[in-house]
Amino acid sequence: MTVFTLIGIFILAYALGNFSPAYLFGKWVGGFDIRERGSGNAGTTNVVRVMGWRYGAVVFVLDILKGLAAVAIGFWLGGNQGVAAAAFGVVLGHDFPVVLNFRGGKGVAATTGILLSLFPLPTLIGLFLFVLVVVLTRMVSLGSLVFVTGMAAYTLISGQPVALAVAVVGIAVFAILRHRSNIKRIFAGTENLVSY
Repeated sequence: MTVFTLIGIFILAYALGNFSPAYLFGKWVGGFDIRERGSGNAGTTNVVRVMGWRYGAVVFVLDILKGLAAVAIGFWLGGNQGVAAAAFGVVLGHDFPVVLNFRGGKGVAATTGILLSLFPLPTLIGLFLFVLVVVLTRMVSLGSLVFVTGMAAYTLISGQPVALAVAVVGIAVFAILRHRSNIKRIFAGTENLVSY
């Protein structure tokens, strides 16, 4: 495995991450830039908030597929190291897409796709916890934070290969950093709540 191969995988995954269904649905269906509505985030939660659960569900699935595809490409071209490069690439592409002036989402759905590909059953359990937290607190951000933190912990305690552990912990930390403003609002008691 050469450095150039890893860089190539990263670039391919980053390009894949630039595909933003949240932005495209906003433009095609509503005729607006989703980043100018709601929370200003090009991701599932904001699509749900602005356009409804139906479109949000489709965006969520498409973003998950980005993560799944990135892992498949990474593993095919470079094994576990390739998976790590692809994971970082697709999440960074989703969060900071060059085609959208580096204003994207927070990467949780793409991260979910990565995790489903690597650890299907633990990830499904993590998603159950995510849903449980959201139902109990009505805070998607808190559910997301519990999910990525739990999956990072699972990766470390289950003795996964170093490359995979670095990738999962790295994208989990990145997701937490992307939720800094949400964390502040959670502690302040002013976080946005979902309705159902």
